Amino acid sequence: MLPPKTDPKWDKLITNSASFPVTGLVTKMLMTRLMLMDCKKNVARKTEAIDAAYDFFVKNETAVKDDIKLIFG
Repeated sequence: MLPPKTDPKWDKLITNSASFPVTGLVTKMLMTRLMLMDCKKNVARKTEAIDAAYDFFVKNETAVKDDIKLIFG
């Protein structure tokens, strides 16, 4: 189960995406996308990144369940 978008774990994910040792290729691609968005200082970009990550995990929840457990516990 994914936490709500307001959970601080989402902020940690998008600002430290390179530090998560995910295993799925598609999740690694998402992490690269989040890293390239460089949203640490821009609130609008941060919201956009959280929305993109949330949508990704909802859409692919079954395929990336191990990475979800790793990231969100």
